[in-house]
Amino acid sequence: MKKSILLFSFLLIFSSVIYAQEVIENPEKPLSKNTGRVLKIKETMSIVDEPGKFYFRSPRDIKIANDGSIFISDYRGYNFLKFSPDGKFLNNLYKKGEGPGEIQSGFGYALSQNEIYIYDYVKRKVIRMENDGSLINEFKTRTEQYNEFNGIFGDWLVFMKLVFPYKRDKVQMYQVKHAIVLLSKDGEKEKESHVFLNKRFYVANSGMMVWDPFDSVFDENSGYLYVSCTREYMVHVLDMNSGKVIRSFKRKYKRVPYEMSQDEEDFIKRVNAPRKKYEEDINRLHLFNGLLWVETSTKDEERGIMIDVFNNKGQFVDNFYLALGGYLESVQDNLIFVSESDENGNIIIKKYIIGDKY
Repeated sequence: MKKSILLFSFLLIFSSVIYAQEVIENPEKPLSKNTGRVLKIKETMSIVDEPGKFYFRSPRDIKIANDGSIFISDYRGYNFLKFSPDGKFLNNLYKKGEGPGEIQSGFGYALSQNEIYIYDYVKRKVIRMENDGSLINEFKTRTEQYNEFNGIFGDWLVFMKLVFPYKRDKVQMYQVKHAIVLLSKDGEKEKESHVFLNKRFYVANSGMMVWDPFDSVFDENSGYLYVSCTREYMVHVLDMNSGKVIRSFKRKYKRVPYEMSQDEEDFIKRVNAPRKKYEEDINRLHLFNGLLWVETSTKDEERGIMIDVFNNKGQFVDNFYLALGGYLESVQDNLIFVSESDENGNIIIKKYIIGDKY
């Protein structure tokens, strides 16, 4: 126990050094002059349920392979779906079970040339298969469970692992460790690349309230992992080549007042938890042709959600709105994928092509 406390204390000190990097403070307005516009997009394809083949429950993590094939994960619907570039259903690669090539429940995945790497979060194993679903091999990971599969960096698989404080026996805010871990593709080697910390409010044997968000996106071309882990507007750039945060950046941002649910109001009153005054400034991070799209908490009824654009040097280069009828799932090449619902509540995946300068 004493050793664990000393280790966690070291991580707190270590993390304070991590964030003692030069912070790039961008102004409220980006470099581009055409800011605040609504980005022109055009719907080119939609994917709907096909009875007897698949149905969507919670589609996420849409990726495009080198040959244009589209992959969509939906573990709640026992789906790992492959479509042709024009949206024709090809195969469901999800095989539920505990045997070779089978997935127990939730999973993450990454594409590599003509192969797919899948991480089964429940069985703690890595499955390697061909793009058509043919099993190549699989192995159990030696460490405790990883919590997020970020992507592939050369001969390494990139994961995020949550490590909680040894004791959470008080009603208070705790620092939670988010360790970025590299695992060799054969599972034989593991090394911790970096540590980020954020806050969660715990009540012993009663519940938890996530205070700080954690979102990341990995650019396999540059080896940069972009991380947002505070409620305030801030992005850290972890260079996987050096294992160091090479820069952090933010911009002047008009914060959005927080809208509290009744359940959260009841929880706060019951345990005297802190109140959130503002929404998380950053909702999600996306990559678009080497640029970072920051999906903000700012929404306009007519123009949609506000997107900030940064280059890999942390400069605020553009800003626009996306008027969508649903949830922004993925951004790739010159395409965006959105999940929408029809009048009967059925989920539709729509593909849009971007029509202006991007």
